[in-house]
Amino acid sequence: MSFFTSLTGLNAAAAELSIASNNIANSNTTSFKRSEAKFGDIFAVSASSNAATAMGGGVTLKSISQQFSQGGLQLSENALDIAITGEGFFPMADADGSQLYTRNGSFMLNDQNQVVNADGQTLQVHPLTATGLSDFNQALIDLVLPRNIAAEATTEVALDVRLPEDSAVIGENGDIAIDIADATTYSETQAMTFFDDAGEPYTVTIYYQKIADDVDVGGVIQDQYRAEMYIGDAAVAANAFDVSFDADGAPTAEIADQVIAASAIDGRTQDITVSFALQSHTKTFEIVDQTIDGLPEGKLVNISVEGNGAVLATYSNGLQEVAGRINLASFSSPQGLTQQGNTNYRASGNSGALEFGEPGSNGIGSLASGATERSNVDLTQELVNLISAQRNFQSNAKAMETSGTLTQTLINMRG
Repeated sequence: MSFFTSLTGLNAAAAELSIASNNIANSNTTSFKRSEAKFGDIFAVSASSNAATAMGGGVTLKSISQQFSQGGLQLSENALDIAITGEGFFPMADADGSQLYTRNGSFMLNDQNQVVNADGQTLQVHPLTATGLSDFNQALIDLVLPRNIAAEATTEVALDVRLPEDSAVIGENGDIAIDIADATTYSETQAMTFFDDAGEPYTVTIYYQKIADDVDVGGVIQDQYRAEMYIGDAAVAANAFDVSFDADGAPTAEIADQVIAASAIDGRTQDITVSFALQSHTKTFEIVDQTIDGLPEGKLVNISVEGNGAVLATYSNGLQEVAGRINLASFSSPQGLTQQGNTNYRASGNSGALEFGEPGSNGIGSLASGATERSNVDLTQELVNLISAQRNFQSNAKAMETSGTLTQTLINMRG
């Protein structure tokens, strides 16, 4: 009996040696989590046996559990290297669409603009709502970062301008036409950059001409301005309108939106609506605000990942947008996850409930861009474990040798 008891001890020591060796071998594996062996004694009793004199039957390996303690961070120059500080896993999709989970945040862009790891598995995110938040009620999708974004033509313009009240009147009652080559025929100018369908820029200039000062119109003292719009050197069709201001500087009537008609010849297939908020004041000419849509073609120039999971993509045309939000998966019992190799895991019946959460909230860890998580292997501790396992192996081997010697003695006895 003692022979077989020692054999279980040898097997246990060999398992401990194997586990320590695996931990040491993966001490430089990104996000690797060390394993520990859990042993239990073998003790068999029956109703007819005397428990007071029953002897143990050895040891058995009950489980090998991974320890999900935090590993240190290692800085990287890759913005898509992302480390988790705290609890959580990145949700990944394998080539066959199956769901995996990992803490290895070494990512890159593939030729389809998907964020993937070295094995081609895609990082998964929840679709965004209209307000830019994650919609946790929808299924996960691939995180995509377009390398190029198409040009957008200018179609909407909103202007808020203050015209000087004390500008000199040009001509009488608007009898002098605006000549863009003659600065004496206009009071102020406002130049803006618009974009055609191909994203090519062109200049639209508005010329403001004061045509009347303190005139009495129906008992209301007014200042009057004329505005004309030009594309380059060409006047825009139906480009002119007049506006009157009362003594408080407010328009005496609502200013209608001005429309720059589409021109296929000039590469503009959509009308442009220009809305004006004009006032006069005692200060100099002031452009309070001008909002112009439209953009040239843009190329991806920078990626940044915020601690809350927001992935910001910046393009060469100045556009910055949230391409997606990385949410982390958490399990009530992560030790129950099934290891798949390459520091990947699958959910199992023992891993508990799966939940997704925004990084930094509800006990979920936060993200660190430009860093990866090192393994949590303590080489000193593993070497001590190796020595302990070696001693255990030697001791059990000695016990087995002693058992064999006693057995041989019994065999050699003669009556």
